Amino acid sequence: MSWIGRKRVAFIPLYRTRAIPPDQIPPDWSNLILSRVLFDPDPQLSGADGSLRAWVRAASSGRADIDPVILPMQTIDRQDVLPDALESDMGGRLRDQGFDHAAIVMLGDIFAGSNRGFWSRFVMAEHTGVWAMEIIHGIAGFRDLYYLPGYTDPSDRAIDRFDQMSHSALSHPTAYTKAALGWLDQSAIVRHSGPQTDYELQWIGLPQNPTSGRAAAVRIGDTHPYMMVEARKMNDQFETGVRRGFDRSKTPGIPGDGVIVYRVQTTDSNGGSQNNQLPVYLLTKKALAPGESAVVDDGALVTNTGLTVGGNTVRIEMPAQHVIDRSAAVGAPSAAGAPTSCVIPGLGVENIAFKDGAGNLHELWRDGRGNGTTNLTANAGAPKAAGDPFAYVDPTTNSVILLYRGGDNNVHSLYWSTGAVGHDNLTGSVNAPKAAGDPVGWWTPDNVHHVVYRSADGHLRELWWQGPGAVQHGDLTALAGATPAAGDPSVYFDPVRGTNIVAFRGTDGRIRSLYWSGGPVGQDDLSGTAQMPNAAGDPWAYFSQADDTHHVTYRATTGHVIELA
Repeated sequence: MSWIGRKRVAFIPLYRTRAIPPDQIPPDWSNLILSRVLFDPDPQLSGADGSLRAWVRAASSGRADIDPVILPMQTIDRQDVLPDALESDMGGRLRDQGFDHAAIVMLGDIFAGSNRGFWSRFVMAEHTGVWAMEIIHGIAGFRDLYYLPGYTDPSDRAIDRFDQMSHSALSHPTAYTKAALGWLDQSAIVRHSGPQTDYELQWIGLPQNPTSGRAAAVRIGDTHPYMMVEARKMNDQFETGVRRGFDRSKTPGIPGDGVIVYRVQTTDSNGGSQNNQLPVYLLTKKALAPGESAVVDDGALVTNTGLTVGGNTVRIEMPAQHVIDRSAAVGAPSAAGAPTSCVIPGLGVENIAFKDGAGNLHELWRDGRGNGTTNLTANAGAPKAAGDPFAYVDPTTNSVILLYRGGDNNVHSLYWSTGAVGHDNLTGSVNAPKAAGDPVGWWTPDNVHHVVYRSADGHLRELWWQGPGAVQHGDLTALAGATPAAGDPSVYFDPVRGTNIVAFRGTDGRIRSLYWSGGPVGQDDLSGTAQMPNAAGDPWAYFSQADDTHHVTYRATTGHVIELA
């Protein structure tokens, strides 16, 4: 359960007539209790308020509050008092009066803190953190996170002073506990994705949710157990440490500033232990200072990369994610051809497409929220593929355009963004010659789509359309008076000069190119001009804008890989 809003809590001083040693009732006991709850300045911290209410407001970022009512002192004729000792006399009446919780406040020695649902019990000598822990048990049902005998985990892996529910010292709870109590939105905890990602974390002791561009914590893993990464700082009186009850000595706050990593080992929404394990297992025994790293579960490397205003920057590297079985991860069918891939920057989506053994085209998508797969041809009701697909992106619509040669040897396209998949029969729409090889395509800044494919006569044909306009067709080989192609082309766009370039292997074995920019189509004999060996396979071509260079690589008849630049 959560603790949201103001909760009315009854505090009941309880005097034991048979206490050993005898209870010594302090003067003005009711006001001493009220001070602990409402305003308890710490002279060691320049008068900082160490009261229960100040902690609840700080830890919850103002989402929770307490409305204390100090009731008249009760008397009981026994030494040992259970938390619900007054239930039969007062429980029903207190509930009828709208109280959310009731707490017996006793005299005597420490280690008396306990809870039984609606009722809690603690003593004046105990730290206010014990009061907070028991009241949270009663109001929210959240369980203890500290080490208990019988746990199979080592005791030094308890989250300890990094979480109030483990040490009861009035330090801030972890992001895990705050989220469970409703004091932090789950959306403020980002899910890690990718082999390496940088994050900016806001200190958990600052008001939450974090400011724009930051996270309260990073979760690594979609299932239990999973890891959490968060940043801690002695930024207030609670993270620094406040005095304990009647004992004016200071109780330490968090063990240190920096980044911590812990493993959540329970599926219980209230933090209850499972399988005799610590609910929260501390992976970093001390907070990572800037520049320090830790290798944690699954070989993950977590690095505190620096200090920023109100937080830390963190880098998370997942070596295992550098090699990923993308098909197995989402239960996709096996591939029967070469995949194609693209990135949609506007959506933060990575996309891989491939053909299965039955000719269906599938996508494997991944973004910051997770990953998945779609049977594209089935979704669009499109013909099955006879060749391998080729993908490119239309940035004006954040759409993937997937080109392929169908079983009818027409060039088809599938297109989608975040919704249903559409389909076009490109060659069929303009009665263009059918394909003898796999098509390739690209988008240019004038919002024109270009598709090039090889027909049965070896000619390279272009299909193009602008925006939502109609498809048009042209014979590039004929327009340039070029040598026919013996294989499939490779294409790219030169943004410096606005030139479209198609590299291909000619029937004479030479690597050639076709190029145009709104005018006539030209041809170059690239390998012949460079006096390089003939090609034994199709080329791959690209443009490097950083140094304004063109690159064409191919496998020569000598077996060497040749680069033309």
